[in-house]
Amino acid sequence: MGRSKTIVWFRRDLRIEDNPALAAAAREGSVFPVYIWCPKDEGQFYPGRVSRWWLKQSLAQLDNSLKSLGAELVLIKTDSTLEALLECANAIQATKVVFNHLYDPVSLVRDHNIKEKLVEHGIQVQSYNGDLLFEPWNIYDENGHAFTAFDPFWNKCLHMQMQAFSSIPSCQLILAEGKVGKYSIEQLGLEDESEKSSNALLGRAWCPGWSKTNKALTEFVEHHLLHYSKNRLKVGGDSTSLLSPYIHFGELSVRKVFQLARTKQILWANEGNSAGEESVTLFLRAIGLREYSRYLCFNFPFTLEKPLLGNLTYFPWETDPANFKAWRQGRTGYPLVDAGMRELWATGWIHNKIRVIVSSFAVKMLLIPWRWGMKYFWDTLLDADLESDILGWQYISGCLPDGHKLERLDDPAIYGAKFDPEGEYVRQWLPELARMPAEWIHHPWNAPLTVLRASGVELGQNYPKPIIDIDMARQQLTEAIFKMWENEAASKGSGSEGRHEVVDESENLSIPKVFLKDKAPPATSSSNDQKVPTLYHPQSDPPSRKRLKCMAEINQKQNGSQNLSKDTGVSGIDQEISSTAESSCRRQS
Repeated sequence: MGRSKTIVWFRRDLRIEDNPALAAAAREGSVFPVYIWCPKDEGQFYPGRVSRWWLKQSLAQLDNSLKSLGAELVLIKTDSTLEALLECANAIQATKVVFNHLYDPVSLVRDHNIKEKLVEHGIQVQSYNGDLLFEPWNIYDENGHAFTAFDPFWNKCLHMQMQAFSSIPSCQLILAEGKVGKYSIEQLGLEDESEKSSNALLGRAWCPGWSKTNKALTEFVEHHLLHYSKNRLKVGGDSTSLLSPYIHFGELSVRKVFQLARTKQILWANEGNSAGEESVTLFLRAIGLREYSRYLCFNFPFTLEKPLLGNLTYFPWETDPANFKAWRQGRTGYPLVDAGMRELWATGWIHNKIRVIVSSFAVKMLLIPWRWGMKYFWDTLLDADLESDILGWQYISGCLPDGHKLERLDDPAIYGAKFDPEGEYVRQWLPELARMPAEWIHHPWNAPLTVLRASGVELGQNYPKPIIDIDMARQQLTEAIFKMWENEAASKGSGSEGRHEVVDESENLSIPKVFLKDKAPPATSSSNDQKVPTLYHPQSDPPSRKRLKCMAEINQKQNGSQNLSKDTGVSGIDQEISSTAESSCRRQS
């Protein structure tokens, strides 16, 4: 073993098991594990209350685990991550800093700058893949282009060689000694005093920390995975894996989840259990969607603020604070939507199907900007994940080539009858509708007055009337699409298109081509280091893109609105409820 002193910079990889950065540092010498809390770096994406609660519990668990191996987690609160790392390096005379990759645009820029500065100070920097099955810069189509649709991306991944899962290091860790200004977990300020009473309720339902992941994973794989295909569309109970917070914070290795599920699939295939095979296929697809979300953000960094499809830049969103407030508070008058939003506020978590339903309602029926909804999810979800939220909200808003059709508007009442037929989920979160019969619970405005009185429901008093009629919403959406096309044509005609990125507009592409002008990675980088995004060349063929249907087809849909409202068919992404696959629609040239 060498004498290298290495700083292990923990971020969203709060585990010891299958942690490439920690394992590499332990092999080379002594380690100095550090977690740096820099609120300034978080910016507009400062974590919400429930996310910070989970982070606090997870850090405490990681510290206990490191201590059992002979090390400890140094907690630092600072206004400059770079200065904190340099201080640690000086204190222990570190020769290297290692960390695992992050892929969102904010982290990419920060990590690249920090790496350059550390190298300038003579400190080696090496980074690893501890978050994905495959690095996004290794997956391109046969022409060397980034994929812009999920199905071909995932098919390519499934035929690639995956790095094997590695267990906990068998040896004790050697701690690098040095004096650094340490903080206690309470001093980080992740939890305000005013938040502790609300957060105490979270501890009854969730057990954060990497040491708790084996129990959660085993519970799902052994007892629920077999029936995942059948149960995943039930909006109540434990019909999903409930692993997303553990995976987001890096407490659970995605490689471990994938390989364990794949082993079950092979076993069930040998037994002729087709239901089990299908369940695993759909569950692995959900993992693929998480991979795809990071892939899109890496290859198209502007998706953080702008839609992947350029024409949606011109959509006339309704920035109505009153409607946004009613949606957030679960006061829209549509029971399934309201139940989902109240569950989100109370627990910090909602079923994937409910996420699609409430986000679709906000975007399609209220015309609320998708970025507003994305930010609210970021503030309130336990598993708030920037890349996954971008994928989900752009998918539902028609911003992706294989996402929902922009003109598709689903009736929440029909969804309620399909996914909550007995109304149990609605009754759980809307006590004012607890006595409504299942026949009327998803559309109480149609119930006879005698039924409403017997159920104790007074529309407009103890439960709101619908914030908007479904037919009126469909008409407004159609008009907004027409306006979008007009705005796009006018903008292109006047040559006044504004872009924040360096964009190639050749061939009138719907998907902007972005070229990063940053410097290349330092010469000291290794094959493990994170690559800088490199996208299409101007002379390359255009990527596939979603095209809207012609106006005549829109009018046809409007005239046949009753049939449209009953369209609850699912696209490929809907197969796992946040996906992006077979529902792209085409607009004639």
